[in-house]
Amino acid sequence: MKRLLVYAAAALLLLANACGEEPAAIAPPKTKGKTAPELKINGAPVSIVESGTSFEISISTDSEGEVSFSADKPSLANVSKNAALEYRITVASVKDATVTLVAYQKAEGKFSEAEQKVSFRIKGSGEGILPGPDDEVAGNAVNYTELAGAAYGPERGMYLGYEINGEGDIPKADDVHSRCMQGYRVQLLEFCLGPFISGSISQAYLQYVQRSFDAVREGGAKAIVRFAYVFRYDENKDQNVVTDGTVEQVLRHVQQLKPYLRRNEDVIFVLQAGFVGAWGEWYYTSHFGMNPNSEASYKPRKQLTDALLEALPPSRQVELRTPKFKMGMYNLSLADTLTAERAHDGSIYSRLAGHNDCFVADAEDKGTFDNNISRKFWKAESRYTIMGGETCAVSDYSVCGQTLKDLEDYHWTYLNDGYHEGVISGWKSGGCYGEIVKRLGYRLVLKDVHYGAVASGQPCKVTIRFYNKGFAAPMNPREAWLVWKGSDGSSVKTALGVDPREWYSGYNAVVATFTPSSDKGTLYLELSDPLLPTRPEYSLPLANEGVFNSETGMNKLFEIK
Repeated sequence: MKRLLVYAAAALLLLANACGEEPAAIAPPKTKGKTAPELKINGAPVSIVESGTSFEISISTDSEGEVSFSADKPSLANVSKNAALEYRITVASVKDATVTLVAYQKAEGKFSEAEQKVSFRIKGSGEGILPGPDDEVAGNAVNYTELAGAAYGPERGMYLGYEINGEGDIPKADDVHSRCMQGYRVQLLEFCLGPFISGSISQAYLQYVQRSFDAVREGGAKAIVRFAYVFRYDENKDQNVVTDGTVEQVLRHVQQLKPYLRRNEDVIFVLQAGFVGAWGEWYYTSHFGMNPNSEASYKPRKQLTDALLEALPPSRQVELRTPKFKMGMYNLSLADTLTAERAHDGSIYSRLAGHNDCFVADAEDKGTFDNNISRKFWKAESRYTIMGGETCAVSDYSVCGQTLKDLEDYHWTYLNDGYHEGVISGWKSGGCYGEIVKRLGYRLVLKDVHYGAVASGQPCKVTIRFYNKGFAAPMNPREAWLVWKGSDGSSVKTALGVDPREWYSGYNAVVATFTPSSDKGTLYLELSDPLLPTRPEYSLPLANEGVFNSETGMNKLFEIK
């Protein structure tokens, strides 16, 4: 049983075979040169852009490395490619928002990788005050019925995992897909680095990492990712076990893994900080400080955290094992918790999330919380950052009533369905397991839609009212579109002008305008993944009967016949 106890790991033994077979060693590739390409974003606005307008930019570079270009809020700034390294940005009609454009170039030849960012603010009149749930709304009304069961959308829900020691442990795409069909849309990849605790990660194992991500992508899931050196620990027997590499060694491993984290941004849901201690849970550590809440341990842990944030694509978050780590490493107090204005702004603080691996195990969740302040910190932070993990012990706190309250208070998005068996069995017998499955993460339920007259070429106002009955908002970048499919075969796609990451639990509303291309047709809401826009299984479903089409990834709002 995993317990969060402070323990002095007095070991000097190296676990050459700590986690399984060692792949055949292959010499690492030669290090790229240090010269950086002159990567520049040209023509970007320096401050303010009027809502509803467009502008063009170009990218110049001395390197031949592959260039990717994106906006941190794709639903507010739609990026389309005009020509090689030339792009058009169309800004949504919103009242006030800040958008950051990011150009990233892979290493090539003598050049190392490079990244450039520019930000601008959108200014406009917006659509006015949003209606409340009981307000009268003008126009034609459409009402909907909520699904009785779960809407198994991406990046949320119960998960199962894979521990990858050798080639035989690499997940197969068919197995990943089969789990998705059972509702496990997020799946844990635990990579065991034990054989490399005192050396470089072999090229063979790095290929295991890539092949695991490829299987997750092909199978239609997203990955919770963790790296560690030892996936076992008995506090009564393993006092001499080396659980991690030296700080320098771990940081070298992060640099080796960086290209794989960058390359697989599309299927990485979240990265757990890992690396330190048994299971990568930052306890029972050999090299990162005996007392995890001391200044001596905060320094190396912060070095690792900063390295992980830099290695991971900026759109993704890193989860820490306790709130105290974030507070201690970055000198934060309860007054410094994230706000709606600072959420998802790309800062270090907005990208540091949490995972609780002893959820509802006792009053402190086995050391996850050291006082009420740390509890309040995570309650506030998890509104804007990813929260997930697993249980580890049956207790008076793991009963249904307390569990549901904690899932709501800490905005849980994902939970291990394989551990702890006794706790999960208690939820099933207690009658709350089904509700947990339905409400982990987001659960977007349409209340009604109101729309004006539909005529070809004429603007049509649409009001969408819905509830998020889940525990949390969607967390990673997400596009939001109104898509008009005309009966004549025409199609019009209009940015909704909102960020779905702001659809918190409770009532929500969106007011937008689109221009139909025909008098008759169907209006859809598409909540696609900006990195996987052609994969319908990665689009968010609404939890209403007869609305979501799994083959297209679109939600049907209404049809004009």
